[in-house]
Amino acid sequence: MRINFKTVLIIFLVGLLGGATGAYGVISINDLKKAETESAEKKAEPVVSQVSYASAVTGDYVSAIEKSIDSVVEITTQAEVTSYYFFGGASTSDATCLGSGVIISADGYIVTNEHVIEGAKDVSVRLQNGESYEAQIIGYDTKTDLALLKIDADDLSYSQLIDSDDLKLGQEVIAIGNALGKGTSCSNGIISAVNREVTINNYTMTLLLTNAEVNSGNSGGGLFDMDGNLTGIVNAKVSSSLYSTSSTTVEGIGYAIPANTVKSVVEQLLENGYVRNRPALGVKIYTQEYNQRYNVEGLIISEVIEGSAAEKAGIKAGDIIRSIDGIELSEFSQLAKLLDNYSIGDKVTLGIEREGKMLEIKCTLQESTN
Repeated sequence: MRINFKTVLIIFLVGLLGGATGAYGVISINDLKKAETESAEKKAEPVVSQVSYASAVTGDYVSAIEKSIDSVVEITTQAEVTSYYFFGGASTSDATCLGSGVIISADGYIVTNEHVIEGAKDVSVRLQNGESYEAQIIGYDTKTDLALLKIDADDLSYSQLIDSDDLKLGQEVIAIGNALGKGTSCSNGIISAVNREVTINNYTMTLLLTNAEVNSGNSGGGLFDMDGNLTGIVNAKVSSSLYSTSSTTVEGIGYAIPANTVKSVVEQLLENGYVRNRPALGVKIYTQEYNQRYNVEGLIISEVIEGSAAEKAGIKAGDIIRSIDGIELSEFSQLAKLLDNYSIGDKVTLGIEREGKMLEIKCTLQESTN
């Protein structure tokens, strides 16, 4: 076979070029993989110090607290506390009670809890600047645990009430109040639940739930959003003492009356001193502890309000309400709910136990004034 030198040279050059191209290709692929690896490693590295989270959050809280704190007041009352004895009789004693309130107008209207001013003979309000005022009780509503006070002052810092129907789960809030009577303090948390139905002091309420820390003395204080506006009035918390087992611990369950409820009730307290068009019997009932202690079924009446429907019907302290219109009762909250279905002037038949005898007493419902 004849070998053409020119052909061999061409083949050699082509092979050389192909090898070079292949080598370049391998080098290029290796460089690309190396670049991708380096890029991936860079992406995998944690991003540090690009956002100052602490400063941002602190700034929000500082701004909200600065806007709202001057509207929160400390409330001190000298109250007459009545202790009722089983099946009649009572004794009274004086007590100092501490709580909180929120100024809702520049001319000195303050909203707080009814249970803060319950039985109060004197109510004193202390502002954030240290000034103190005697307060007038404009009105109160036991069912919603709200009360309205007035102090003689002008140009006060006050809080705007939001539309609480717009609150969202997880929304950040700040509780501000006179915790433990030690002066105003703040705690942060979120809205844990809305429209939570809770029975407190025999009344069933629809409340906001928050994990912001609240303590005795916070009652009547404010729950504020991050714009410093009032979302609700703090009125209760769940504590371990409510449970029978000592091993049960409870944290982060506080309640507040929604701002929309506050607005509605305050309007009526301003106009009437009470919430109108609520039918009532006009009795005070012993707590469930009394029932359990004496193993009594029904609602034991501790006091009959003077001039009330119950008094006019001949009902007495010590009577036990066993039923209303044939519906058996075991808790006052049941009676309160059932009364919501009646109107002022309606007649009801009460099953009453008196000194071991069963009676049926007809009663014409009157308007509640508290």
